[in-house]
Amino acid sequence: MAVIALLIGSVAANANTLVLSAVNGNLYQQTVQSPCIFSNSSCQQGGFLATALDNGGAVTSYDALSPVYSGATLNSIIAGGGALLLGIDINQASGQPAQTLSLFTMLKNGVVVDTFSFGGSGNVPAGNNGNGYADFLLSNFSSFTNADTIQFHFVFNNANDGTENVFVIGAPATVPEPSSIATMGLGLLILGFASRKVLRKNI
Repeated sequence: MAVIALLIGSVAANANTLVLSAVNGNLYQQTVQSPCIFSNSSCQQGGFLATALDNGGAVTSYDALSPVYSGATLNSIIAGGGALLLGIDINQASGQPAQTLSLFTMLKNGVVVDTFSFGGSGNVPAGNNGNGYADFLLSNFSSFTNADTIQFHFVFNNANDGTENVFVIGAPATVPEPSSIATMGLGLLILGFASRKVLRKNI
């Protein structure tokens, strides 16, 4: 009831529409710089707060609010300081129908600014069943500053297996640019010495 009251009092007149898209392959792993917003115990949080969801099986639906985050906290995680991208790890029981992401919203400073809403059923089948990787992405979130407060609302139906995790896509591990430059510089230096030696021999 408190959740409904909060949302009725804060829904923006023209909320932005979030985009749900399927992920092909193991591209986004929730245990690598990707803390969960809605989680079970498998998430690697590193002090990042999450809303724990009941483990699936006997649970048919979720209707949950996340902790309130500062924009600075989220900006310190998201890839390259770019736009927010959330992964959804789906767990679907064998032989069971596809489950449903009914609603997902983002509140900025207590006002709903982004909404995904689906009135049917079965829009999030497990493409990569099991724990650890995103089956779907939510994108097209509104921008926010470090000073803003951010909260999320997650409504999921037909849950028939383990808990679905929703996590922030963090910055991927990359080879530091200075080491690449140093390697290339060393190669050029060796090449320079070798060509100098050849020139002296020919003189």
